Formats: sequence, C-alpha cells, structure tokens
Amino acid sequence: MSILTDNYTISAFKHSSSLIKGISTSNITPGVQLMIARGSGAVDPSFVGVGQISAEIGFETSAIKTALAGIGGISGAAISNDTFFLHKMVSDGLRGGTSAHIKAVIASGLIVPTRIRAAQGQQAVLGYRAIPRSADGTTSPIAFTAAQSLETGQDAITEIYTMGPVTINATQLEGVSLWELDFGIDVWINIIDGNIYPTGVGVTRRNPIITVTSFDVGKFSTWDLKGIAQGETDSTIVLHDQAAGGVRGSSPITFTMDAGMAHFSSIPGTDGEPIAGQVIITPVYDGTNAILAVSGIT
Repeated sequence: MSILTDNYTISAFKHSSSLIKGISTSNITPGVQLMIARGSGAVDPSFVGVGQISAEIGFETSAIKTALAGIGGISGAAISNDTFFLHKMVSDGLRGGTSAHIKAVIASGLIVPTRIRAAQGQQAVLGYRAIPRSADGTTSPIAFTAAQSLETGQDAITEIYTMGPVTINATQLEGVSLWELDFGIDVWINIIDGNIYPTGVGVTRRNPIITVTSFDVGKFSTWDLKGIAQGETDSTIVLHDQAAGGVRGSSPITFTMDAGMAHFSSIPGTDGEPIAGQVIITPVYDGTNAILAVSGIT
C-alpha cells in the first residue's frame, strides 16, 4: 500500500515587494492545448502532442488595500519574477517546516484585478488574474521549485474589509445587501511564430460594471425604465475596514465614479418576502478623471 506524503494547500502571492496574504482560493491553470489526430477512417486517435500552452494563476484575497496599493490599483501591473507559494501539509501534523514548500516564479507577464465581492457583514474578497509570458516563446514562463521556504509573516491576517454604503449622485442607495465590482479588463495573449508559450500579453479594453443588490426599489418609481445619468456630484461605493477585536475602523476604501449611469436590471419578487432589485452602475471615462478613482489605499 502506498501512502501519499506530498499534500499541499494554498499560500501567499508576492508581487515585487508586496506580499499578498489572506488568500482564500487559488487556481493554477496550465492551459495545455493538445493536437490530437486520427486519420484514414480510424475510430481512435493515434497521435497526441502539445500544440501550445497559455498558463494562468488566479486567486482571491482579503488583503484588499495591500493588493490594490501594491499591484497597480484598478489597472494591474507588469509581472517581474512574481512568486506564488504552495504550503506543505504534514500527515499526522500541521504544516511543513522550513524548506518544505513549493515556489512558482512567474518571470514576466501581466496581473490584473478581476472582481471585488462585498456582502453585508461578510469578509470582502478581491480576485486577480496573473497571465505569464515567455521571454522567447520556448522557455516556460513559470518555474516550479520544491523544498523552498515561505515568506516571513505570510500566515498572519492583518486586514479585513466588508461592504460599505453605495451613493448615486451623492444620494445613498438604501437597503444594500451586496455589491460586486467587475473590473471588466479584457486581455490579449499572443502566441505566434510557431512558439509554444505566449510572448506578449496586454489589455485590450476595460469596461467596469458595479452590480448592487438593494431593497430600495422605491428608487425605480423615480428612475423609471431608463435609469439615471451621473450628474455633477460623484457616485461612490465603499469598503469598510474591519477593526480587529471590534467593529468598523476609520480607514475605508472608496471607489468614485465621475461619469456614467445607473439603472435597474431586474426586480424579482417572492410571495411574502421584501423585494430586492439589481442595480447596475456603469462608469465611463469623462476625458479627464479616472474611470474609477480609488482612495484609501495609500
């Protein structure tokens, strides 16, 4: 009988000097695309080989301030030897000691934020998508090494955020139970010239969308079907910082929209229950200000 001893769990991510802790989910996707061939009327394939590889690493973290401040705000950042760790688990014990873990180093590429989800009374999480690229198209853009040590202090949680208020044209949208910010970043990935790995990666477009679940459906009678345009006074969504051993802190993170509009996308109801509508807030660039300005991360 064999016994598996190489069990691992998720760990931290390091971009430049920023150690991103509080990771709740992660996924390494190798992105192997195979060439599978059959011929001459055969039922089964008789050839398989690797056509190209486009790997990605995705993760979600509760360290929202550290991540936004260290990884380029709403735009993301270029990758330069960023590091992702896998934490060794020990049978009949807790975790492996020094030099027991796996380190994955991403040489080059792009990392962008994907989504923030913030619910009433719950821990907010921020997602990221790291897309590696090769220097020459044939060298793997991710190098995995076993028997490595973790970053110092990577286990300790030092920041938590939760859902705060939403305002539209400086008027609070009441009864909010959930808001989600989809950064809407589309990425191009170039694998060319017969290469195996991508040699180029970048942003094609950004179309952020904010979806808010609110019991304030009385706003619908004011907005009507068409919704409401962004006026001269900004709209905002807020993340409250959670105080350790207490309630809320005094250092929120605020996303501010200068131009755009809001509308109801659906107002579903169930017998005997309060109705909660889905409000869609669509920011646009006004030619001067950021499409979404972020404060509270410095």
